[in-house]
Amino acid sequence: MYDNSVGDMPVLTFRLDDDVAQRFAALAAASGGRSALLRRLIGDALAMEAGEGHQAPRARQRATCRVEVRLIPEEIAALDREADALGMKRTDWITTLLARRLRANAPLPREERAAVAQAWRELNRIGINLNQATRALNASVMVESGLDVAREAARVASFRSEIVDALAGLGAALKGDLRYWDMADA
Repeated sequence: MYDNSVGDMPVLTFRLDDDVAQRFAALAAASGGRSALLRRLIGDALAMEAGEGHQAPRARQRATCRVEVRLIPEEIAALDREADALGMKRTDWITTLLARRLRANAPLPREERAAVAQAWRELNRIGINLNQATRALNASVMVESGLDVAREAARVASFRSEIVDALAGLGAALKGDLRYWDMADA
């Protein structure tokens, strides 16, 4: 039956056995809900009739639900400032905040991601240098080497200091992220 009782959106209604309705609802839960699954199935059927073939299934994603939040203009402005400061969209900022508070799992903001990436590059570079210095020290034990062991040992000690500094920077970036998202009042 075709009914046009909800605004400008057509509404289709039909009857199903209870068992079929329950099974369909369970299947639809993983596809964004009953309406979303029905719209996709109808779209696929129309595409097949038009000779477009079966539509490729969308990439697997979590089923989501829409939540509406009403804010006054001043709150929207503050929200936009916070999101812009992290290079995020308004919705991404809100979902990240909720994810952090609900699951203690939030991605790093852009600035901290850059700091973590820089620390990783520094640690990688230091690791390569440390590997070279270790090889040089191992070669120095050979009689014909002529390598200055004290100089190489000092290089290894300086690498240790650089590693400690890089790890401190990495830790600060991570703690900064946690402090930001855990902040109860601003």
